[in-house]
Amino acid sequence: MKLNSKTLLMVIFTVVGLFALVMVLILAEKLLAIWQYLQDAPLWVSIIYAVVILLVATIPVWLFLKLTRPRLKAEPQVKVIDEHSLEHAIDKEQQRGVDTHAADAEMQVLRERRSSGKFHISLFGSASTGKSSLIQAMIPKAEVETDVVKGTTVAAHHHSYGQLEITDLPGFDAIDQVELTQLALEESQRAHVVVFLLNADLARSEMKLFNKLNQWHKPMVLALNKVDIYNNQQIEQITEAITAKIKQQYPVVMINTGGFKEVIIKKADGSQSRTTEPVPADIKPLLDAIETVVSDNPEALHRFRDAGILMLAEQKLNTASREYNAEVAEQTIDRHTKRAIVGALASVAPGSDLVIQGTIGTQLVRELCQLYKVPVNQLQVDTVLKSAGGKLRTSTSLVLAVAGNALKAFPGIGTAAGGIMHAVAYGMIFNSLGKAVLTSVSTEGQLNTELTKQTFEENLLGSSKELAKDLAKMALKLSQQKKR
Repeated sequence: MKLNSKTLLMVIFTVVGLFALVMVLILAEKLLAIWQYLQDAPLWVSIIYAVVILLVATIPVWLFLKLTRPRLKAEPQVKVIDEHSLEHAIDKEQQRGVDTHAADAEMQVLRERRSSGKFHISLFGSASTGKSSLIQAMIPKAEVETDVVKGTTVAAHHHSYGQLEITDLPGFDAIDQVELTQLALEESQRAHVVVFLLNADLARSEMKLFNKLNQWHKPMVLALNKVDIYNNQQIEQITEAITAKIKQQYPVVMINTGGFKEVIIKKADGSQSRTTEPVPADIKPLLDAIETVVSDNPEALHRFRDAGILMLAEQKLNTASREYNAEVAEQTIDRHTKRAIVGALASVAPGSDLVIQGTIGTQLVRELCQLYKVPVNQLQVDTVLKSAGGKLRTSTSLVLAVAGNALKAFPGIGTAAGGIMHAVAYGMIFNSLGKAVLTSVSTEGQLNTELTKQTFEENLLGSSKELAKDLAKMALKLSQQKKR
């Protein structure tokens, strides 16, 4: 018989069928034997068998349902920051010399808002969306306080009435977008609920700000104002567009903050006249939405508020620490660069090996690592210096050429030119090395040999003429002081 794919498939099915038949017969035999055994066994043995069979039959069904059941949407998680640890970190950074004023201010805001017991709402919206009318409708006897962001003319107005406080920000289409974004994000972190006021579909600038606010998972309500100017079909279309853009994450309500509207009056003689008439305010849908958000879990709102302010304080502390580290690192590099120039002036045509393996290079690397709390041992330091030295051997002539060109800006230096040129070269080497190490420890949190080597090469070969001239000035000044 010719063996083809059809014949082979028939053989396989026949074997599988026979195997299945044998297994069924064996299983039937085993079941009959067990049944016979249970007939003669005590009752408790039969009960145990029944329980085991039930479990064996139930567990696969339970696993199937667990794996195939759709997961519920996870609630946004609040990043838990240990307040005590943060306060300790602020004190520690302050002792280091870091300016912790911004972080301290946020901690003070947290203490004040906790003690006041007020419910804070942040109000955002572009110019002419009706924010002032909304505040007037919500709290007619509001007391107004104004905060101005340091270094800008951007003001946040706080309207208080009883236990309610609304923070009104300027229209974000009327001021610099960067300043408003900073103010908006910070205030959203401090508030309990965010109200985003609109008078049409979300524009690109509004959507950009919404996305930034949404990163904090703050409870938010979007309110479409001035609905009296739209018909029902238009309102439905705008609502659907807004809901689609925000992916149904937050409630969208229709309100009217009141004011006046223009009305055309037709007279009996066919002429027309224009007049204005008041529009009654209707903000109940917004108040109901806010009340729903609050009543769902008021304690969670307080935790979100606290976590937001703590995160803001932590961010400002980290920013201050980075700025301080960058300033100290620059001073460290400048100090060791000056030491290298002094060392060069005291020697005659030093070689690159002496520079790279010297004590100054080791101290520079260790101090930068210590500043950024990067653990390092002598072997790592030697590896970095040796790696940088390998590149330096092939670049010495170029470095000396750049140093020589820088000295041309200082005529009349005479026979001292040779020594000063080498001193300038030393300065360029240590300046490049320090910045290369700084790049590694500040961006990667470790002393990366390959990154340091690559950055050192880029810094050394790309040294600016202005840097070389500044180092030449330093070398000439130190040379003159040495002669005295």
